[in-house]
Amino acid sequence: MKSKCTIRLGILLMAGLVSAGCGDGLGEAQAPIDLSPSSLNAARLSFQHIDRLYESDPAAAMEASRRLRPKLDELNQLLARVEVSREHFIEFYDLQPGGILVVERGPVADGRVLRDGDVARHSAVELYRQLTQGATPPTALVSAESRRAVPDDAQVIVRDEAAPHLESSGGFAPDLGEQGRDGFSSVTQPLTSADGPFWRDSVCYKGGDFFDCWSNVTGNGWAAADAKTSFTQLAPYRGTVGLWVSYESSVKAAWNVAAGEWFSFHQYSGTYWTCPPLVACGSTDYYIRNHRWDVTDAVGDGYHFTYAFRRNCSGGLCTYSP
Repeated sequence: MKSKCTIRLGILLMAGLVSAGCGDGLGEAQAPIDLSPSSLNAARLSFQHIDRLYESDPAAAMEASRRLRPKLDELNQLLARVEVSREHFIEFYDLQPGGILVVERGPVADGRVLRDGDVARHSAVELYRQLTQGATPPTALVSAESRRAVPDDAQVIVRDEAAPHLESSGGFAPDLGEQGRDGFSSVTQPLTSADGPFWRDSVCYKGGDFFDCWSNVTGNGWAAADAKTSFTQLAPYRGTVGLWVSYESSVKAAWNVAAGEWFSFHQYSGTYWTCPPLVACGSTDYYIRNHRWDVTDAVGDGYHFTYAFRRNCSGGLCTYSP
């Protein structure tokens, strides 16, 4: 069984705690879980508590994760949400000072609704209208997308190509499953380790300027690159893991993903006009900015993960996942 004995300093000092052993359905004899964290850093502690709770009461852990999400919506700067079916959503998040994150999340059994063409051919506002059969998009989404097209200082349109282009990843390890008392491995939640070939053949990204495919892994890991767009998919089958999104070295959003869920992400840098200043044109491209994805609180958990970064692309071609 996995060991999670390390407790970070301050875990007992959180404000607004909800006791897990006082009839709230989150299990007994567990450390209190903060379901209304004041920051993403505080949310990290909540993720750790939920992951530990999963060891003794998976149902309570998933319920805690569900109850935490309204607060995460606020911290992650949710712009709009479309309900596809029960527990299956398409969501739009603001990555100020530029960029939008499109997220699809739901049960593994539901599969995915968004296709490359859906995201690539439509702006976020258009995609919202398409998904809702013409509903009026929220003002916050319209405003955020408008900011994407406002040109920045012409001197900082792209990275200095002479600067090092760093791209890196690490931390992932093969998942051998939890070891039972008889010494045999056991993986109990879908997707299971048996779905590794499906993940590699049907889900994993197979192109881009920097990409990789991880099936049946455990432990914390990360991937980062200077890019115009980036894409990830994450599906735990044992435990709950954290997924952190960073843009320009600043953490912008975080999710706690439970076994049986499948999350997919499309992250776009801000855009700029491709023509010289003061010259009218209708063509935009994406800034090259640092994108980073971290899988956290995953020691002893089991999951599938894939990522891809696009840098050497232009305009709408950057929005297609490899």
